[in-house]
Amino acid sequence: MTKFWQNNDILWHHGLKEMHLVLKDDKNLHAHKRPDPEKFFPTKVRMTLIQVAKGSTYDPKRMPERVK
Repeated sequence: MTKFWQNNDILWHHGLKEMHLVLKDDKNLHAHKRPDPEKFFPTKVRMTLIQVAKGSTYDPKRMPERVK
């Protein structure tokens, strides 16, 4: 994750409290800037982000059952 956008500005030891999701269409145009944003909004999204320390390997067996 060291190539993550603004990686050096994130205080990793505090953890990530929120992450903004940007919706774009297949032409890379922001959904809210399209002439027909009603095709994208309202939108419901459920995401789980898993952060793995540099040099570590993701092990799905260590995750709680509800996250898998």
